[in-house]
Amino acid sequence: MKHCYIFFITTVSMLLICISMANGQALDQLGVKKGVTMNGSVNASTTAYTASGIDARRDPFAWYLNGNININMFGYDMPFSFSYSNQGKNYSQPFNQFRFAPSYKWARLYVGSSSMNFSNYTLAGHMFNGVGVELTPSKWRISAMYGTLLKAVPFDVLVPESYSRASFERKGAGLKVAYENEGNAYGISLFRAKDDAASLPFIPDDATITPRENVAVAFNVKQNIIQHIFVDVEYSVSAINRDVRGEKNAFDSSRGTSNLLSHFLSPTNNTRYFDAIQAGLGYNGSFYTVQLRYERVAPDYVTLGAYNVVNDMRNITVAPSFKLFNGRVNLSANAGMQVNNLDDSKSSDAKRWVVNGNASVVAGDHWALNGGYSNFSNYTRVRPQADPYFNNPMDTLDFYQVNNTYNAMVMYHTGDKERQQAITLNSSYQYASDRSSNDTTAPILTKFFTSNVSYSYSLPPKDLTMSATVNYYKNTAAGLSTTFMGPGMNVNKQFLEKTLRTGVSAVYNVTSAKNTTGEGTVISTNSTLFNTGLNVNYSPKGKQPDAAAEGEGKKKLFSKQTHTIGATVSWVLRGATTYQPGYNELTSTINYTYSF
Repeated sequence: MKHCYIFFITTVSMLLICISMANGQALDQLGVKKGVTMNGSVNASTTAYTASGIDARRDPFAWYLNGNININMFGYDMPFSFSYSNQGKNYSQPFNQFRFAPSYKWARLYVGSSSMNFSNYTLAGHMFNGVGVELTPSKWRISAMYGTLLKAVPFDVLVPESYSRASFERKGAGLKVAYENEGNAYGISLFRAKDDAASLPFIPDDATITPRENVAVAFNVKQNIIQHIFVDVEYSVSAINRDVRGEKNAFDSSRGTSNLLSHFLSPTNNTRYFDAIQAGLGYNGSFYTVQLRYERVAPDYVTLGAYNVVNDMRNITVAPSFKLFNGRVNLSANAGMQVNNLDDSKSSDAKRWVVNGNASVVAGDHWALNGGYSNFSNYTRVRPQADPYFNNPMDTLDFYQVNNTYNAMVMYHTGDKERQQAITLNSSYQYASDRSSNDTTAPILTKFFTSNVSYSYSLPPKDLTMSATVNYYKNTAAGLSTTFMGPGMNVNKQFLEKTLRTGVSAVYNVTSAKNTTGEGTVISTNSTLFNTGLNVNYSPKGKQPDAAAEGEGKKKLFSKQTHTIGATVSWVLRGATTYQPGYNELTSTINYTYSF
């Protein structure tokens, strides 16, 4: 492992030196006059918690330390970040981590805990602990990484939770090369990851995890065909070995491989191949844009470089958008259909129609309006298991589900430099209905309604802001009705030339629930919740840099330094109900931040 890291860093360093020399830039002329400067921040905080009436829902004491530091040395940017806490013991994967990312012009190096994105179907934002590099000379885009994606977490037979946290150590490496020119782009990315089967000393017989190996490759093209018309295509293939120990029965023999190149990529005893494709065709007009998109992800598609990939899906959508009246009116829509069970291996399949639209209007200098509608329809056909001796058409079940959502926002604002006011109304209504093909009764409806009215009043010369709000929420389902409503307020004030910032907030909610049993009995429950908080932050003015000294070429290591001390207190009081006793919780936090 050490040799791999040394080789990677040495290769990157030599590459940077060679390119710099090729451009006629000697290393002793890369900005020596710029000197060395440093900026960033370090934050430390501690939290205390206590509860009465219920079991504690968090640790009584916790502390956190994190920071972001950037060193500029003779023109090179070298950012460094870290995070450390006594809460790291509660996580199966590293919580305490550091990151060092020096850069110069078009070159950046990553060391420590980082994440990179090559493609949605190869390496897509997965955290790794190792090294990476990004090079963007001229029209080229080159990225590479190597590191640990998961650390080994052993089993503990005395702790049942360890079965869900256990994992093999997983190493990964990737490379992406792309070329961009005048809106056109062509690229290829390759990613490989493998679990170390020997990283766990003990594996219980009832464990479900196996050491896996994965290779994924993606090709992407974006091309302007003629004026205003563009097309983009990305095709990915992933090869997955679900057990590197080579056990043939590690696979479901009834499932083969699913990809458009199945004649060339045939499954073996240890490896299966799956693919994904997404493509788009669009037209850019003077005031409108229209896009047609197609996406297909094969069943069981997986890449170890992403935390989650939605597979077994084919989606076709069209998305127009318009900008009218110099941008004061914006209209957009999206409509499409999604289907699953692409290989007909499941006992049911589904079709989903999606339609949604949004409109925003800026009317004059005081009014702003926004509205939207979405209609998500889901159709599922459940097919019974084949029986050669009995065939009953009534066994086939068609199941429909429709979700309709309406939302609207109206805001009126007015004021000047001395006084400003705004009133905002937000509302949302959603209902969902379910009906099966064998059901002759009315569909089951679930309704949600939310509304919020807020008023804000501010006096900028006095650094004072006040706001009040009223919330209302109602949910109605079969035999159950829940209503939630209550007021809230917030006041913020700054003192001592804006160096002392204070704020106080309070929210009071009343919840009423009615449940109708099968015998017609109505059970009513009422509860209350009061939440209030106070926060204070003091940040004295930092010392300004000496302009005269800087004019003489005397660069200071720290150009500006500030200190911020803050404290927050939050108190939650839950009223008692017929079925639950009341309780209260108190959480206090002290925070210190040093910025330079």
